[in-house]
Amino acid sequence: MIKIDNISDNVLRVTAPEKLKADDFHQIAPQVDSIISRYGKIRLLIDASGFNGWENITAFENHAGFVKNHQRKVDRIAVIVAHDWQHWLIGAVRVFLHPEVRAYDKGHESEALQWIVR
Repeated sequence: MIKIDNISDNVLRVTAPEKLKADDFHQIAPQVDSIISRYGKIRLLIDASGFNGWENITAFENHAGFVKNHQRKVDRIAVIVAHDWQHWLIGAVRVFLHPEVRAYDKGHESEALQWIVR
């Protein structure tokens, strides 16, 4: 299950599980939507260092749909990664996403946090 913590008013820390499940994004949508309705836009610090993929194609499709529906309401995304494939994936999706996205290697969370809150 995805874990969400508030860093500040419109900045969320999202911790991805090892495997994303199909209902993970349905569970976090109310909390994310509430913050967006309050502040207009949000910033995300995503810890994907333990993330190893999706449980099945439905989980991937739900993830992609959530991103598609929310991307215009996100200012910046900093992603903590631990695998080379995650750098590649972030580089590829960066072309299609509205918010600015940066990847930070595990152990560099303080740099990611500084960038996301400035």
